[in-house]
Amino acid sequence: MSRQTADAVANHANAPGTGNLFLDTLAPASLARLRPLLTHGELKAGRVLGEPAVAAKEVHFPVASLISTISRMANGAAVEVGLAGREGLSPISLAFGSTVGSHSVVVQISDSAWSMGAASFAEQMEGDAALRKRASLYAQYVYAAAAQFAACNRLHSLEARYARWLLMAADRVAGREFTLTQEYSSQMLGVRRAGVTHAAGEMSNAGLIASRRGHITVLDRAGLEETSCECYGLVNAELRRLMGYGIAHPAKAGSSAA
Repeated sequence: MSRQTADAVANHANAPGTGNLFLDTLAPASLARLRPLLTHGELKAGRVLGEPAVAAKEVHFPVASLISTISRMANGAAVEVGLAGREGLSPISLAFGSTVGSHSVVVQISDSAWSMGAASFAEQMEGDAALRKRASLYAQYVYAAAAQFAACNRLHSLEARYARWLLMAADRVAGREFTLTQEYSSQMLGVRRAGVTHAAGEMSNAGLIASRRGHITVLDRAGLEETSCECYGLVNAELRRLMGYGIAHPAKAGSSAA
């Protein structure tokens, strides 16, 4: 290890955590090299971070913001195919060393994130095997989650899928309140808005959530976990297996979501 790297690692050891689990679990030397390139700021809901076949300018590591990867059809229909919060990074194409992705990337829930140049991140991965391996493992998790949710969207009820997504959002914003429009909810689940309105109404009547003017409050997390399908626990378990950390906050001991 060079003197410069050793000094950077020492400085990193005394620095506070970033709040992003991907960054905070990197090898000390890897994060020490990234830190000078990272800037902290707010990501506003609705901001487009990437478009298909267009080189990304930045890579983002959310702290309590939420980034959605969206697949759009020729007729304008869209569905969410990926979700990134404090467990990872976006766009995922950068995990493969490419600044050009195949989908739209949009901020869905406003809050803070760490960001750096996409080209710089790709360069860092080229020279850092440990960083490249961690990024590859995260990409594997994203792929596994996408495959699980593809099956989920085909086999499970709308209410179960909606409960699963609400739990995932709450985990990533590290709280029980967040902004979520029904328009986006219908897009992320690939259903009509009326279906989401009905599901939200049923959950509100059951005392699981409070939904008002685009604001969601989780009132009964245990009940929401019971309503959700098994995909929530399976995907969280895959994150822990591949990355060595979890993001779920189970409402009760022994929950499969842990």
